[in-house]
Amino acid sequence: MELPPEVRNNLSEGVCLTCCNNSVICMTSDYPKNTNVEVLFEIDKEGREVILRHIVMDDPSNPLTVEYSVDTKFVENVSQTKSINIYFVDENFNEENKLRITFSDDEIRVMRREIGLGT
Repeated sequence: MELPPEVRNNLSEGVCLTCCNNSVICMTSDYPKNTNVEVLFEIDKEGREVILRHIVMDDPSNPLTVEYSVDTKFVENVSQTKSINIYFVDENFNEENKLRITFSDDEIRVMRREIGLGT
């Protein structure tokens, strides 16, 4: 996957950023052991920022948390596709793993409401 310069320049170890309409890029060596697992969804507002969080239950005693900030454009795109791909990359931007997350209609409604798009 070819990453835009703004993602390459702002990505560092432990950071996840939105990219390319409906993808999330995470630079980490900690990625899911299994991608066919339950993923819990949380959303928070920190000031004017809307933060999405996925808790990947690949290891119930130590689940993986993926957290990233979203903007209106990203939420609009996700509203259309109802899914995202999370790419886990190493420090050289090589893809190590990929996780696909599909959102329910309720999750899309919550995202849209929190970002200010209504339902």
